[in-house]
Amino acid sequence: MHSQIVAMVAAEHVKDMIADAARVQRAREARRARRARRGAITISSAANVGQLTKDPCPQLPCPPLSARAA
Repeated sequence: MHSQIVAMVAAEHVKDMIADAARVQRAREARRARRARRGAITISSAANVGQLTKDPCPQLPCPPLSARAA
């Protein structure tokens, strides 16, 4: 009787693994399809790229350090 239970549990485990693999495959295909619809990511497609490079910040990011700073 135990061998039958073990065989049923093993068969159920195999079915679960097959279902998981199919789910992962569908998710992978969906990601590929979304990526194909969006197209390649390029710098020119980013918003305000030209403004960011043309207008430098008038202030330094931090004050310069003196030689005596410890």
